[in-house]
Amino acid sequence: MSSVEPRRPRADVRPEAADPPENVSARSLARMVWAVSIPILFVEVGETIVEVTDTSFMARVGTAELAAIGLGGLAIELAVVPVIGVAEAMQIVIARRMGQRRERVVGGTFLRGLLLVLGLSLAAAIALRLLAGPIADLAAGSGPVADELEKFLTLAAWGVVPLALSLVYASLYVGLAAARVLVGAVVTLTATNVVVGYVLVFGALGFPELGIRGAAFAFVAAETVAFLYLTAHALLRLDRGRYGLAAGLGDTGTSSRALVRLGGPIAGQVAIETARWLAFFVIVARVSEEALAWSSIVYACYALFLIPTNAFAEAAYTLVSNAIGRGRADRIVWLMRRIIVSASAVTLPFVAVALAFPDVVVSLFTNEKAAVDGTLSTLVVVAASMLVVIPSEIWLAALFGTGDTDAAVAIEVITTSTMLAFAAVAALAFDLDLEFVWLSLPFASVVTLAAARGWVRSGRWTGRAV
Repeated sequence: MSSVEPRRPRADVRPEAADPPENVSARSLARMVWAVSIPILFVEVGETIVEVTDTSFMARVGTAELAAIGLGGLAIELAVVPVIGVAEAMQIVIARRMGQRRERVVGGTFLRGLLLVLGLSLAAAIALRLLAGPIADLAAGSGPVADELEKFLTLAAWGVVPLALSLVYASLYVGLAAARVLVGAVVTLTATNVVVGYVLVFGALGFPELGIRGAAFAFVAAETVAFLYLTAHALLRLDRGRYGLAAGLGDTGTSSRALVRLGGPIAGQVAIETARWLAFFVIVARVSEEALAWSSIVYACYALFLIPTNAFAEAAYTLVSNAIGRGRADRIVWLMRRIIVSASAVTLPFVAVALAFPDVVVSLFTNEKAAVDGTLSTLVVVAASMLVVIPSEIWLAALFGTGDTDAAVAIEVITTSTMLAFAAVAALAFDLDLEFVWLSLPFASVVTLAAARGWVRSGRWTGRAV
């Protein structure tokens, strides 16, 4: 909940940088960071494998199908934006309750979140199903791509519901700092998608050859199997008495309205970030068709670099909220340093490879000499940018973890405005080379880092109740 309480003295969040928080050893806290982050990293990698698999399958079916599968994935991501907001809000609340030693109210918070997400996801699935044709025409225009996109969305829409409910389970387990459960779920998801997709897309083992409709069936099947896996684990392995799951919608300390209030800005942040990149590519498209194609390759590399940071940032949600619940806001700065160091340790070796051998990295995406030559310097800029992207993303996640989601989404708006203004001036006003347009990324990240870190350290979020 983000409603304002009577002002309290600001929390002291500026401990000595060299010293770990009281009664917490550096080794134990580092272990906690890795224990929460690594399973989330597995999830991120699993999702990437699914996307790569679908793209690879459609590339062997046809050009229209290949174009449609990417647009279909984007449509589904946009459909679940409200769900992401509620799920992330639930994760913050659960972590806070665990820090407050109020374990028995976790179950009620989870069930409220589950019911909210069920309603939102059903509405999204029905809308996608009924509006598949208009959405396809809007996204791809008339023609073969729109036809294939409509085929995909008509079936894939029903996978939104199990996908959304799985996100709720993921938020529960991450909030409980028991994210290792997600490893089994993502392995199940990935295996199901690959096997079912191969069989139905290409008509193997005597099944009909369905093309992109086979990919849609695979998506629904994979999300359903993952949801059933997490449900079975919750029923068989989770201590329902300890977490108050058997008590139903009893005392949760957090209403459904509060979850929506807390989650709304989170959903807004996801939507703004998506819109930012869409607008960025619109600006690049004004430069030239080649610049747009090269930027697509660079963005694919950036998305891969960002996977570990996303995982550690998700852990920051939980660990920051838990620390505040324990009354130890003074450990946040120290904790952020540990998380940033850990995320950097995973990410920077890949960045070093990209800086040392950019031509090898680009050749994984294309063998066209003009594309390789046009992409190299821009890839170097993006790879070096990770030095500031990593801390900026994690400090912004920390701000969300405090519960001050309004301030966090305001920073996202400032970041988006800064990046797009920089890109527009570089590309359209001064007609600079592509690498200078992409300098908008580190420039905007510096703004995010300064604003998010400064706001968290100021302690002004202590007037927000979760």
